[in-house]
Amino acid sequence: MKKIFSLIITLTIMFLLALMQSNAADVNKQINANIKTKRVPSGTVITLKVLDPISSSKALGDQFGLMVVDNVTVDNSVVIPKGSFIRGSIEEVQAPKMLYKGGLVRLYFDHIVSSTGKQVPFYAGIANNRNVTYDGALSSKTNYSTALAQTAQTTKDIVVKSTEWSWDKGGDMLNGTPKYVLAPLTAIVSVPVAGVYFIGGAVADIFKKGKDININQGDTIQVQLLKPLDMPVY
Repeated sequence: MKKIFSLIITLTIMFLLALMQSNAADVNKQINANIKTKRVPSGTVITLKVLDPISSSKALGDQFGLMVVDNVTVDNSVVIPKGSFIRGSIEEVQAPKMLYKGGLVRLYFDHIVSSTGKQVPFYAGIANNRNVTYDGALSSKTNYSTALAQTAQTTKDIVVKSTEWSWDKGGDMLNGTPKYVLAPLTAIVSVPVAGVYFIGGAVADIFKKGKDININQGDTIQVQLLKPLDMPVY
């Protein structure tokens, strides 16, 4: 009797489990039936907020997260909602080098998470960024020329500020008459001093390392879709 009773209970449990699985399958079919795709065309520009700092001081393969700043719509329908998450990684990294050559990073965008929770491949490149190179990487864009230009500007400032100082000081004495002598003399003296500074600075710039490229948490970047993006939507 006990065996029969136990068998009945077992069969009942199996029946209930089968019924629950059948109902779950029906629900999944209904959900899947309601899911369709909308295509975001290539060339679409999307603004993203950086969730993890990106830098040329990072390692190759380091991952980062991005968040969509504004809704992306197609035919007046929101296809990519604001706040959608995008995952990427550093595909290439170059540390700063001597001759003031700046750091560089190339970003790889792996996927975007759709409103249905599905991960969709995301093919995009950097757009509208002052640090973007001709081939789509991000660089601090410093080199020996920029270092030399900074040194030249400092050299010019030495002469200008020295002359301005002597003009002001001379103007405070004897009704300002000394400034007509003091200012030219200061300018004449400061020129060779500035020249020595420029030569020394130009040599030192050869051995200077450039700057890292840094994109901080909270910064925004714009990307442009390189391929159409078929997003699952309800």
